[in-house]
Amino acid sequence: MTIANHPSESHNKKLTSKNILLVVLVGIGACLLCICLALGITRLVLWLKDTPSFPTLPFVGNTPSQTAEPPAANPVAVTPSPSPTVTPQPSITPTPTLGIGSTEVRPNDGMVMVYVPAAEFTMGSDTGDTNESPPHNVALDDFWIDQTEVTNAMFQTFVTATGYRTSAEEIGQSRAYQPGEYTPVAEKWLLVGGANWMHPQGPGTGIESLENHPVVQVSWNDAVAYCLWAGARLPTEAEWELSARGTDGRIYPWGNSWPTGELLNLGDLNLDAIWSDKSTNDGYKFTAPVGNYPAGRSPYGALDMAGNVAEWTADRYGYNFYAASPFSNPTGPATGTLHSIRGGHWSFTADGVRSTARLSGQQTYSIDYLGFRCARTP
Repeated sequence: MTIANHPSESHNKKLTSKNILLVVLVGIGACLLCICLALGITRLVLWLKDTPSFPTLPFVGNTPSQTAEPPAANPVAVTPSPSPTVTPQPSITPTPTLGIGSTEVRPNDGMVMVYVPAAEFTMGSDTGDTNESPPHNVALDDFWIDQTEVTNAMFQTFVTATGYRTSAEEIGQSRAYQPGEYTPVAEKWLLVGGANWMHPQGPGTGIESLENHPVVQVSWNDAVAYCLWAGARLPTEAEWELSARGTDGRIYPWGNSWPTGELLNLGDLNLDAIWSDKSTNDGYKFTAPVGNYPAGRSPYGALDMAGNVAEWTADRYGYNFYAASPFSNPTGPATGTLHSIRGGHWSFTADGVRSTARLSGQQTYSIDYLGFRCARTP
């Protein structure tokens, strides 16, 4: 006899098989999930390990709420970036503005030069000698001019450096002052053998104690040679006059007051000449140290522009040149054998040391009251 299975029993067998399959699938899924979690955790740990940790900065404020946590153990050191190197740039020295009172020192001889700005002024005079007239307007560009006359010491430096021989040395004689109050004027300066810049009054005289006195017994040729060596030139006659009297038409460098021994070296009671001014005393018979009379300075600070020694200028001399003088930067006549001399000297009195007074001499002429100063174009 065949016994048939009971329906509920067959149904239970099917449920049992499904349950077993479900459990297997859940188990497999759980395993896969665990594997994924393990891999993810491993990657996270490795990432954290490779990432540098930084110390926690302490709170900065008025009322910190808690103490900052200490940095993590074994932090990865962070090397700070080096500060950029700043290369110092050379400072730019501003060009000084030139004006009255500006000075510079000439390298070759140590001469101080004073600056004369461009200006227009009235040159000449209608109250002096006829060669000073007519007064006429002149316009000059700016220039530099020596504060004093060139000294014996400076000229010695030039001779030592170049081996130069002056005109008087080449000729073998020059004009020198002769003593005696009543010696006639025509005989006051005679040609003396051996007189030159080292022996101003002839043999037996010297310059050993006169290093800071102006050099004398120098010709126009000698002055030109010196200024060229010094990196300069002789001033024009117009430049010289502007430097001496400025633009206000004054008679003397210091103004219009009468010359006295406090203002300049001129023919005074120390000089044994009948014409000398016995009412004043400048302290010297012949030359004085350069710059010895600061009260007599010109408007631009030039010294000894009156008295001490007369001075060569660059220009040829023309007695009537002022009547035809150009307005702008005149340089004297184009031809001629004489050169202009300005400034008066130690034997002149008030009239001869006026800033407009003019003298002249041949280019090889020398005498014991004649020197020079240099000028320079900026």
